[in-house]
Amino acid sequence: MILALRQRHRRMIYSLGVLLPIAFVAGLAARHPVPVVDSVPTALAPESPRFDRVVWERADLWPGHDIRTRMLASSNSTAIELSPKTELVNPDLIVYWTPAVAGTASNLPANAVLLGAFAQSKPVALPLPHRATDGALLLYSLADQEIVATSKPLAAK
Repeated sequence: MILALRQRHRRMIYSLGVLLPIAFVAGLAARHPVPVVDSVPTALAPESPRFDRVVWERADLWPGHDIRTRMLASSNSTAIELSPKTELVNPDLIVYWTPAVAGTASNLPANAVLLGAFAQSKPVALPLPHRATDGALLLYSLADQEIVATSKPLAAK
């Protein structure tokens, strides 16, 4: 009885050893290609605000980092644009506004306001209540859970 079961099991394993790779290759060949869209339809694309003037531009705002900072404005919104001359290697950078300068602290202040994700030369909106207050910008690495850079204090104008 055991010998018959062993022989049957051996035949099944040999047939699976031949049929499974063939079925796998056939399945790969029968797959449909993944559809690729060249551009996002205009109805789905987010509309980015247009800024018609540069309020100020500074290259000395971030001690220890070579980041050009511009404040852009339009009739109803204000934004900050950050353009580093060298690539920042910290992962998941986020831009914050804080009314109090954090100094060398590695944790975010409790009153820090999220402006948005850091993207090179892409403006992040500055909320209306914070346009008229003194404060500083923070670059925070979400993955490392630390403040990467703190700007010099910005005076409200």
